[in-house]
Amino acid sequence: MEDKGTEPISGSPAKSLPLTDWKKAFPMLSRYSSNTLLMKLGVGLIGFKFQRIYGSYRPLLVGYSLYDERINDDIIIEMFYNKKHLTLDIPFEKHQQMFQDAMDDVKSQHGNLLGETVNVKDLFDLLKHKQKYDMLVYHNYCSLTEFLKYKLITALYLDNDALVQQVCMDMEEQTNSWDDIERFELFLGKLPVWKDKFYQLIDQREEIMERIRINSMDKRIAKLKESHLII
Repeated sequence: MEDKGTEPISGSPAKSLPLTDWKKAFPMLSRYSSNTLLMKLGVGLIGFKFQRIYGSYRPLLVGYSLYDERINDDIIIEMFYNKKHLTLDIPFEKHQQMFQDAMDDVKSQHGNLLGETVNVKDLFDLLKHKQKYDMLVYHNYCSLTEFLKYKLITALYLDNDALVQQVCMDMEEQTNSWDDIERFELFLGKLPVWKDKFYQLIDQREEIMERIRINSMDKRIAKLKESHLII
């Protein structure tokens, strides 16, 4: 989770990101870095990353895994939109007068993923939406397979056999609908081999849970608050 986008634009004065106001509005989130507020959620982390866009800042919903050796790569990155359906960019000079409306927009769009409890259906619905409508995802087999892996490991974390079965059925349905297998195999190898590895995750549950536990002991992660996934 590198601090990308935290430097001021050349020739413009530095502006302080208003992390304190956002922390008050979303009390489950804690400061992780100079531009990131996060909380622990199941098999990963979720929260806000704030990008500097010239004289404005842009809140983004971000999610990271705790089950990989690297936790620097985001699995989820989602923009928020204002009431005019434009990307939510907030000028630093207008933060105070725009914050209430911006906070309301954020809460109405994805506030259900940032509370003390989070329904796994809401989390999966976000991934499903991105699979269908996010142009950076729906043709990107690396993202599509990462979503499937994230969902399966979440089901394993919850130790819910019905949810595991549901995710596996979803995987079969999705992969059967892919029409550019050559492109898939260019990046990820033979599809049957990938499927075998996917199913092997079920037998690797204890090892995966241990990796999550170890990653959660990182000093910056250990201090974060933990929300609870419910079914």
